[in-house]
Amino acid sequence: MPSRSSLFPILMFLFASPLCGAQTATCTNWQFFSTGFSTAINRWGTVIGVTASPSHPTWEGFIRDSSGNFTTYNVPNSSQTWFNRRNAKGDTVGYYTDSTAAVKLCPTCTHDHGFLLSGSAVLSVDYPGAQRTWLTGINYWGTVVGNYTTPSGSTGAFRLKNGVLTSIHFPGSTSTTASSISDTGVIVGGYSDTQGLGHGFVLQNGVYTTLDNPKADPSSGTRVDDINSSGAIVGSYYNGPLAHSFIYINGVFKEIIVPMPSIRVLPALMDMVT
Repeated sequence: MPSRSSLFPILMFLFASPLCGAQTATCTNWQFFSTGFSTAINRWGTVIGVTASPSHPTWEGFIRDSSGNFTTYNVPNSSQTWFNRRNAKGDTVGYYTDSTAAVKLCPTCTHDHGFLLSGSAVLSVDYPGAQRTWLTGINYWGTVVGNYTTPSGSTGAFRLKNGVLTSIHFPGSTSTTASSISDTGVIVGGYSDTQGLGHGFVLQNGVYTTLDNPKADPSSGTRVDDINSSGAIVGSYYNGPLAHSFIYINGVFKEIIVPMPSIRVLPALMDMVT
C-alpha cells in the first residue's frame, strides 16, 4: 500500500496520440491537474485516482470526467478508498480499508478488501484466506486482476473471470504482482527473480514473457503499469537517481518526455492512446 507522502505530489498526464519517433514518443494535447495521485484514464477521458485534503486527510477515490467535473467517493464504513482502474463501461476497481472496531482489534483479520464499483453498487472481493486484497485492473468484459497478502505474509496475484479465480505466477519467480488487463485479455505486471531483482512481464494466451526496458538499472528493474486494447504498454524505470517513463509499442521502447520537466509524472491507463 503506497504511502501518502510519496504519492501526493504526483500529477496526471493525458495525451491523445503519440507521434512516435525512433526513441521518443512525442505526445500532444497534454493536460495537467493537481489531484493527489491519478491512476487511470479510460477511452472516454474519465480519470480516476485518489486524493486527500485538510477536510478529509485520508485517501478517498475521485472521478474526473472529460469536462473537468470532479467528485470523490468512499466505500461505506471504510477508513480509506483507493481507485485503481476504470473500464470503458464506467466500472471501477480498487480497494478499501475496513474501519470497523473488530478489525482494528484483530491483527490477523481482513483489513483491505478489493471492490468493484458499478453505478452505485459496490461488490467486495476477498481472495480466499487473504488478509489484504487489492483489485488492480478490469477490462471491458469485467475480467479482473489483483493481488493479495495472507496473515503469514505470503503474497500472490490472481485473475477473476466469471466468478473463477486463477493464480498468476511468473515461472521461477519469488513473487508476482498483476497491474492491469486489456480488453483482449492480456495481463501485465511485475515479478522478482531469485536474486531479488524486479522485472516487468506480459501474460498472453498462457505464455509469460519478461519485459525489461534496456535502459533500466538492473538493481531497480522495470515497472510495467498498464496496457490498452491495442497492446500499447506503459511503465517506468530508474537509470541512476532519475525516474523515466516509457511507452512500448510494436516491440519498441519509446521515452515519454514531459513538457514540464520539473513535474514528476508516471504513466497510467492509455485507452486514449491510438
